Amino acid sequence: MRISSSTFGKIRIGKGTTINSCWYSNKAGGGQKKTSLIAEGGEISIGKNVGISNSTIYSRKNIIIEDNVMVGVNCVIYDTDFHSIYIEDRLNENINIIDKPVRIKSGAWIGGHSIILKGVTIGKNSVIGAGSIVTHDIPDNEVWAGNPAKYIKKFKIY
Repeated sequence: MRISSSTFGKIRIGKGTTINSCWYSNKAGGGQKKTSLIAEGGEISIGKNVGISNSTIYSRKNIIIEDNVMVGVNCVIYDTDFHSIYIEDRLNENINIIDKPVRIKSGAWIGGHSIILKGVTIGKNSVIGAGSIVTHDIPDNEVWAGNPAKYIKKFKIY
C-alpha cells in the first residue's frame, strides 16, 4: 500500500478499518495491485470499520469516508480534475484546476471498478453498482449504477 501526504496534506484512518493492497487479498483485484492514499495538500479522513480493496483515493481538497463504508476493488475517488480543461491554462503552469470535496456517508457501498469524481456526496447506506462513474450527489438509501450513474431504486429501511 502506498500512503503519501505532502507537507500540508493529512490522512486519518479510523479503528477497525481494513485496507487490502495486493492481488491475493482480494481475488477480484486484477488490474490495480495496491491501494494508494494520496493527500497532495488535501485531507483524507476514513472512518471506523471501513473496507477498501486495491483502490486509489487522491485528495487536493477534502475526502471524507464515514463509518461502515465498503469501497470495492479497483475504485478511484478524486476530489480534483488534476488539469484545467483549457489548453491555455495547462500551458501556463496548469492554473485554474477545479477541486471540490467528496463525502461518502456511513453505510454506503461503492461497487468494484467505480469512479467517484470531485464534488460528490454519496448518501447514507446507498449502493453504487460496479463499474459506475458518479458525477453528482446520490441521496440516502438508493441504488445507482452506470456511466454516468443513474437511479435504479430506493430500498426499504428495516
